[in-house]
Amino acid sequence: MRSRRDQVGPTARPLQSPAVSTLLTLSPGLGQDAPVGTQTEQLTALSRERILDVAEAIIDSDGDTALTFRRLGTDLGADPTAAYRYFRSKDDLLLALGDRLIGQAMDRLTPGGSWRGQLTQMAHTLRDALVSHPRLAVLVSVRTTQGEQEARGIEHLLATLTGAGLSIEQAVAIWRALADTVLAWSGFSAAYLALPEDVRTRDAQAWTTTYKRLPADTHPTIHAARPFLTEDYDAFDFAIELLLDGVATRITKTTGENE
Repeated sequence: MRSRRDQVGPTARPLQSPAVSTLLTLSPGLGQDAPVGTQTEQLTALSRERILDVAEAIIDSDGDTALTFRRLGTDLGADPTAAYRYFRSKDDLLLALGDRLIGQAMDRLTPGGSWRGQLTQMAHTLRDALVSHPRLAVLVSVRTTQGEQEARGIEHLLATLTGAGLSIEQAVAIWRALADTVLAWSGFSAAYLALPEDVRTRDAQAWTTTYKRLPADTHPTIHAARPFLTEDYDAFDFAIELLLDGVATRITKTTGENE
C-alpha cells in the first residue's frame, strides 16, 4: 500500500523463465497444480500459495539471506527452478509475500460502520499482519507491491474517504499520510521485534532504569513525567487517533457536518 506508486502490475499470472523453459510446463490457471518437467515436481503438488508459504517460513526462521531459489526448492522437495514458474526473481517473490500480507489485513476488516471505524480497523489489521512476520515486514513495508491486494486496500481507503464527503484530491492526500504512517510504524515495530530478546529487554527497561531515575535538578520535566514513563507503552493508537482527528476536522470543513 505504499503511496509512491499506484500502478498495479501483472504479478498474478504464472511466469516462466526462459532459462528453465525445457524443464517446466505452465499451468493454464493461476495457482492451479499442474504437471511440471521433473519427476520431483510431479510428485510434489506445487502451487503459488505453497511456494509463498514455504518462502515465508524460511524468512521467519532464518532471515531473507537464507531465501534462495535453491533453498526454496529443497524445502519444497522440488527442483530449484520450480519457483520460476510463478516468480521471475527473489524480489518478485518478496513483493508477492508483501501483497499477501496486505490481503490478510483486508480480509480481517468488518464491513460497515463509520469512516473513522473503517480507517482505524485498516490501520490495525495492516500493522498486525506485518508485525506477525517481523523479518518479512522489514523488507516489504517500504515497498510498493503493485499487486491485487495493495490495489484492493487503496480502493477501499479512497472509497471510504470520498464516501465521508472529501474530494478525491483530499482523499489521496490522506491515504498517503495514513498509509505511510502505518507502514513506517509497522516497519520500525518489526525491526524492533527482529532484535535479539536481550536487546529488546534492555531497551524497554531503559524507561525505568534510566529516565525515571534522572534527578529533578538536572531534568525537571522528565522527573515530573515519571509516573507516565512505562516500559510497555505503545503510541500507535494515539498516533492514529491524532491523524484521524485531523481528518475529521477536514471533513467538517468540507461538508459542514460533524462525525
